[in-house]
Amino acid sequence: ANATESGLAKRADLINEVYGYGPGVLPNKSIPDKILTWPETPGVTGLVWNMTTMFEITSTVFYSPITPGKKSKTAFMFHHGHSNCICNKTKTEPAVAGAKCRPGCISSMPSNAELQDPGYTWWDLYNISNFFHSLGHDVFILSMPLKGINLGPGSTDKILNTDHWWFLQWEEKGDKPLRYFLEPCVLTANYAFAQGYESLYMAGLSGGGWTTTFASAIDKRIQASFPIAGSVPCAMRNPDGKVPGQNWTGNDQEDFEQNCSPNPNPKMPSHPGRPAFQACNYTCQYLLAGLEPGRFQVQILHEYDSCCFSPHGRHNQMLQYESNIRTELTSGERANGQHGWFTSTADNHTKHEVCAQDKTIITSAMQSMLPPGSPDWQKIPCDILHQPLPGGKCAQDVEPGYPHGLDF
Repeated sequence: ANATESGLAKRADLINEVYGYGPGVLPNKSIPDKILTWPETPGVTGLVWNMTTMFEITSTVFYSPITPGKKSKTAFMFHHGHSNCICNKTKTEPAVAGAKCRPGCISSMPSNAELQDPGYTWWDLYNISNFFHSLGHDVFILSMPLKGINLGPGSTDKILNTDHWWFLQWEEKGDKPLRYFLEPCVLTANYAFAQGYESLYMAGLSGGGWTTTFASAIDKRIQASFPIAGSVPCAMRNPDGKVPGQNWTGNDQEDFEQNCSPNPNPKMPSHPGRPAFQACNYTCQYLLAGLEPGRFQVQILHEYDSCCFSPHGRHNQMLQYESNIRTELTSGERANGQHGWFTSTADNHTKHEVCAQDKTIITSAMQSMLPPGSPDWQKIPCDILHQPLPGGKCAQDVEPGYPHGLDF
């Protein structure tokens, strides 16, 4: 098989690992099971996708057009990470009432000066809708299962279930739990194109960055993708604890859906890896996100991320896997330019959030739409992987709680 056929075969196998409908078969539903509206939040609707199989589970996607009742030509899907709301809860209400996003709740994400920013809301936890609207795109905001508005499965009156390892029991019974992470993206894409959108793009933070990587690998309709602080290749992770020498960042232990350990896992039997990563690991997924002409992925990592995937001290490893992917994209019959592109970036930020530098990188890439192989991919503003600090013409934001220009 030639290089393209090999990539398409990996995508087909990856899709089958997620859904089990057969190689390359994605779900085709495009009509939501329910559409929600909230009087307190005019201009925002909720698309409810019912994915119930062995247990009851739904996913609600927020739809926010630039102008209510009108449709732009293009839309961005943005995916929240492992985030909930902060809600007033009485002693008699169930545990989920304190965290499940709904009108009257607030986002758990802002800190310090950000607390005064009205852009952080119960449905837009990361304050991104105004940004994507300013670029001319309508917005779909998705949440992970067992997070935010999707809290509920596995929770009781006393216990709030937010642990994705809860899905392992269902995988062991023959279910395909990765479907609950990825199906809302595919169904929302189906809906968007059925509604007449011409182009669809995707970004996400943390677990939403992970979802952006995976969804862009399996769904070629996602033209440009921007996973933020969402993954690094398996070899760069420590699935059982911290990355050695990185005292500023969090525990690198992998969540259920991200785990690319062996299955069974000899080091941690209670945390076996997902078989999907045997079909197509992270670098394979990065490749698939830029396989077709007209598509590209820009990976964004925060240099000193307070959570995870900090690239500090590991730029050479990043540049190596970026080079390997680009070489593969331009190999064989694709050498004549019939391919998309992949680039990795790092920016000088610490808090695990969507920051000003991330938005600068996204804006630059979306406005320039560079051709594959252009040297300007190494000159994206705020990228300090390919450029010295501050990363070209980059407005450095002051992080909440940190003095300007703090270095470690």
